[in-house]
Amino acid sequence: MHLPVPTLAAVLAILLGSMTPGLTHAQQILIASINEDIPRLIVSQNIMSHIYQRLGHTMTIANYPAKRSLVEVNNGSADGELARSSMIEASNPNLIRIPYAIGTIKLVVIHTKNTPQITQLAQLKNYRIGIMRGLVATDKISEQFPREMYNDITALFKGLINDRVDVILFTKFGAEHYLQELKLQDQLVISDKLLLEIPLYHYLHQRSKDIAQALKAEMHKMHTTGELQTLINTQEQRFMESNAK
Repeated sequence: MHLPVPTLAAVLAILLGSMTPGLTHAQQILIASINEDIPRLIVSQNIMSHIYQRLGHTMTIANYPAKRSLVEVNNGSADGELARSSMIEASNPNLIRIPYAIGTIKLVVIHTKNTPQITQLAQLKNYRIGIMRGLVATDKISEQFPREMYNDITALFKGLINDRVDVILFTKFGAEHYLQELKLQDQLVISDKLLLEIPLYHYLHQRSKDIAQALKAEMHKMHTTGELQTLINTQEQRFMESNAK
């Protein structure tokens, strides 16, 4: 009895299937994020894209207004949210936090040069505050104070320049970038003292729990070896260098 000789294509299929099983499970991961070029989010996108590539997946970003981005992820229209603080969890129960920070929000006050330095949250009650709409961290800490919400970053900084608000709350990393980009270094000042430091995490919808488990395992390994912090530092440095040119 003569057994059929397998074709070359069949042999290759068997070999590839046994040698690279992970490739058969590669996925396109749709991640929601805020539709503003916020430096911290640009860095976070590069970090998470790199980590997904290590797992054999490709990450695609879908941009939304800040508040809607969370809605899209929580209702399952996207696989995950790029980078948020843990403050979002109470109102977004369908999200799984990947428990390794991919960056830190260093929250500062930006004000005009003739405004006294603000060193603590309690002082904000004396000022009209400008914040970005939908950013949970600044929304939470300013909710007891007089404030004005803006839909884009340029309008936020113009609100301060045009005296519609007295101060704005923003990230230190982003403030340094936008003061340079908008050529406002001679008019505005970043407070010396940080108001808060808030870690940022990557989130996945609960339907993607298998991918979440793989991410947790990979990022645990990277965290333990120090590779995760090195990746964060490298991406921050690359961003600063590319925008200094």
